[in-house]
Amino acid sequence: MQPATAVKNSPEIAPANFWTWLDRHEGRIAFAMALVYVLVFGSLSLVRHWAFHSTALDLGVFDQVLWNTIHGRFMESTLSLERCDPHSFFLDHFSPALLLVVPFYAIVPHPETLIVFQTVALALGAWPVYLLARRYLPRGEQRLVWIAVYVLSAPLAWITFYDFHEITLAVLPLGLAMYFLASRRTVPLLICLGASFLVKEELPLIAIGFGLALLAQRRFRLGAFVAIASAAWFIVTLKVIIPAFAGGAPYQYLGRYASLGGDEFEIARTLVLDPLRVIRVLLSGEVGSKIAFVLTLFAPGLGLALRARSALIPSIVPLGYLLLSNYGGQHTHHNQYGAPVIPLALGASILGFATLPDRPVLRRRLVGAVLVSALAFSFVHGAIPFTPDFYDAYLRGNPDRAPSEGQIFAREPRYEPFLPAVGAIPVDASISSRDFFTTQVPERRFNYHLNGLDPCAAQYVILDYADPTVNRDEQKHLAEIVTLEAQGYDEIASGQGLALLRHR
Repeated sequence: MQPATAVKNSPEIAPANFWTWLDRHEGRIAFAMALVYVLVFGSLSLVRHWAFHSTALDLGVFDQVLWNTIHGRFMESTLSLERCDPHSFFLDHFSPALLLVVPFYAIVPHPETLIVFQTVALALGAWPVYLLARRYLPRGEQRLVWIAVYVLSAPLAWITFYDFHEITLAVLPLGLAMYFLASRRTVPLLICLGASFLVKEELPLIAIGFGLALLAQRRFRLGAFVAIASAAWFIVTLKVIIPAFAGGAPYQYLGRYASLGGDEFEIARTLVLDPLRVIRVLLSGEVGSKIAFVLTLFAPGLGLALRARSALIPSIVPLGYLLLSNYGGQHTHHNQYGAPVIPLALGASILGFATLPDRPVLRRRLVGAVLVSALAFSFVHGAIPFTPDFYDAYLRGNPDRAPSEGQIFAREPRYEPFLPAVGAIPVDASISSRDFFTTQVPERRFNYHLNGLDPCAAQYVILDYADPTVNRDEQKHLAEIVTLEAQGYDEIASGQGLALLRHR
């Protein structure tokens, strides 16, 4: 007869104790995973900014917009669209949801507030993932693995690292909308979809996908209402609201879909009546990038989203308008555009997993496969900090950008002797600068991103040859100084690949 202590500590009992512990502390473990994501990725995003890798487009844009807003100039910008005249950010994008950030920014009016706010907002996207898993899957590892897939997502990592973008605020309401769609809760679903409309002008297109999913659920009246109302709001935003802020000018980003048509109605006609043209556009451009983009969203879930039927439909709409764009940045996991697809693809994957036969051995093996797949895709795409490919991918996979001098988490030594001269610029002076200085100068009303050597008549100009347009070309940098001197500027400070000029 074995002693009691031997039974207690036997190898057979240990795994059972582990699974029991996992079940008992499931909620705390899910919260801990989201918290680790915030601490790791939020900290590295801050370090990226402090190391002079954040950019005017878009961290500088949103920092200036919010700074002007708390100083009585509602949504005013001189960085959005790189225009010299002060203008409303809403002529670029209609994003009233930015007002959610204002109270926090008013307390700490610096770019760091935006970085932290975005990281927390994305971490909150794990909440609807957990709600879906808790409703449709048994306790323990079958639920927790999906939280792991979310925080390990390669697109999520690069969206977090890449400055601040308003589209990230859509992740939580869209994730909740997926939960309420699956659980057939009408009023909360409508509230979440309506809230998403305030994030950015293209979000109503995603709501049309929810309307189609409701139709597939045989909820015909509600589905028709959601689809029609969403389409109407999308048209009103593009044809009325944004042009009103733009002085009657049309919505500028339709040009990214010129392969499909010249305006909203011609594009819609092509989508409905000319499927061959649509297929040609899908298969054009950077096809490899498009395939990788889709895989990073759906492959960690082993393609189980295909089993979700109607729940898959909402993700098809944003995936479609991203893949059909002529602008390659919209279908790469290094940019922010795929943010809305993350909760939709993951929600469909969870619901697809829930349709599998309830066989413990099969499901436990698939849980392991899902976790391995998530880790593998994150590792391959360099989205896990300090892995071999992380440093290259960290610079957003731009093959034309010259490498940073030294580690990307340490500020280049050449900046240190130059910064006191920049710090001496009066706080009310206008500045035009190359990346990566636009986000480093103190917040001010007239802050310009130097584009094509047009300084917008700024009092001070800062040049940095690390900007991708110069790409650390010393001779090109010196030529830019000569050009600005011819425009009436004098160089008052310099460094390695750096120059500070003041207007005479």
